[in-house]
Amino acid sequence: MPTETVPNTLNSQGKSNLLNMLENIGSSNLANDLMNTLLNVLNPNLLNNQEFLLRYLLLAAVLDQQAESDSARQTVKEIFRKYGDSFFMQPSNYFSDIHSVLHLALEKYSPRSRVLRMKKEGITFHRIGGFLLAIHSISHRFGSLYRYFTRFETPTTLLNKGILGEPLLSGLLYEKAARLYVGWITHPQLFVKIYGNSIPKDSIPMVVNGHVTKVLARTGFLDKVSVENRESMIVEAERERTRIENMVKSVKPGGDLFSIDYGAFYIGMNYCYEQNPNCGKCPLNAICRRNIIFRAY
Repeated sequence: MPTETVPNTLNSQGKSNLLNMLENIGSSNLANDLMNTLLNVLNPNLLNNQEFLLRYLLLAAVLDQQAESDSARQTVKEIFRKYGDSFFMQPSNYFSDIHSVLHLALEKYSPRSRVLRMKKEGITFHRIGGFLLAIHSISHRFGSLYRYFTRFETPTTLLNKGILGEPLLSGLLYEKAARLYVGWITHPQLFVKIYGNSIPKDSIPMVVNGHVTKVLARTGFLDKVSVENRESMIVEAERERTRIENMVKSVKPGGDLFSIDYGAFYIGMNYCYEQNPNCGKCPLNAICRRNIIFRAY
């Protein structure tokens, strides 16, 4: 994988200003977007039920491996409409009816992946069936997901040991999706807050998917970026994740990493398109270096 030099980069003050803007954009949109795209089918009682939300959001993360899939969220909502909270709270009741759940999911779900090495039906069965088994097993061993997750004192240990270190969960979640899920369930602006409201926001990992990496390259925050090849200029987010997270921490110590990440994702999805980006209306228009040769896919 080649590393491409970013031709037009921001100076130190510009990088700091950019992160401030992304943090504000992310913070302003994070909760509303999650509500409008995923949680708006839930009644107030369920929105205040930590254990239910942990399970509901886990299925969304399992189906949304690219951390950007609308069909994954629509599928979770459709399962909830059909089966209610019992699907999430009593998973063993659905082992014998997994075929019906699978047929329902296949009407909505379109797995997002550059390369699919398994049929859509197989991926859907693996993810939904694996989710049911994982919930059942972890609940049996620890009493609940909440009790299991709160064994880990910080979001980072939850990510690395509680999720990626647990075969039942690491077998279902790529690191990118695991990071998204950790942010969903720990961020104090969101709905679960398993560590309460006082958790340092710089302790919550960034997701860093392709859109985030693309925006940070196009704006000039990055001085170089790994790409698949020089013909496509598609950024390699997985290879850049740790470096980007460390750079953000260095430029903005104590910053809200998850909101910065979501701010970049929000820009990437709503303005910074692969083709014909809407620079004129983009909130970053005045600061962006417009290195539009870089792409997310």
